[in-house]
Amino acid sequence: MKTIIRKIVTPEFVKYGIIGIAGTVLHTGMIAVGVEVWNLSPVLSSFFGFILSLLVSYALNSIWTFRSRFDLLLFWKYAIVCTAGLLLNLSIIYFFNNILGLWYLIGQFVAIVIVPVFNFMLNKIWVFYRSENQEAIR
Repeated sequence: MKTIIRKIVTPEFVKYGIIGIAGTVLHTGMIAVGVEVWNLSPVLSSFFGFILSLLVSYALNSIWTFRSRFDLLLFWKYAIVCTAGLLLNLSIIYFFNNILGLWYLIGQFVAIVIVPVFNFMLNKIWVFYRSENQEAIR
C-alpha cells in the first residue's frame, strides 16, 4: 500500500493538487460573479467557470507540473480528461444521491478523493506523457 501511495503522491501530484485547488476557487468565484454581478443562471455561470478554470489549469499544469510547452493537441486531450473527470464527478453524485438515497454532498466528498487522482493519472500517462527519447530531446 505504501508503494502505491508513493507512486501517486509525487511532487507532480502535489503541484497538480495546488493548481486544482486554485482552479476550484476560480471556478467557484466565477459562479458567484456570474450569478451575483452579471445576473446569469448558476448553470451558465458554472459553465463559464469550468471553461476559465480549464484554460488556467492547463496553462499552469503544462508549465509548472508537467514542464511542457503549449500544444493545441495537448490542450484538447487535457480538455477531454477534465470533461471525463466532470462526468465521473456527476456520476458519483448521482449514484450516492439517487441510487443509494444519501445526501448529495457525501457523493461530492467521495468524488473529491477519486476524481483528482483519476484526472492526474490520465494527464500523466496520456496527455503529458513523455517517453525517455522525448525527455532526452528537451
